[in-house]
Amino acid sequence: MAKSYGVAGVVASFLTRRVSLRARRLSSDEAELLAQYRALTENDQVAMRYLIGAMKSVSRF
Repeated sequence: MAKSYGVAGVVASFLTRRVSLRARRLSSDEAELLAQYRALTENDQVAMRYLIGAMKSVSRF
């Protein structure tokens, strides 16, 4: 069964796999999420990274 990721999960995968993302083409959904993340203010991007880190630390998956 495939895992279901929310927006934060997808952004987390972008942040943790930046190098590997450069090696392949992004899907249209991934490109849209990345554009939305980049449109955030710097403070909001930092807050998103902290939120994603907290979610990963308590996740069972």
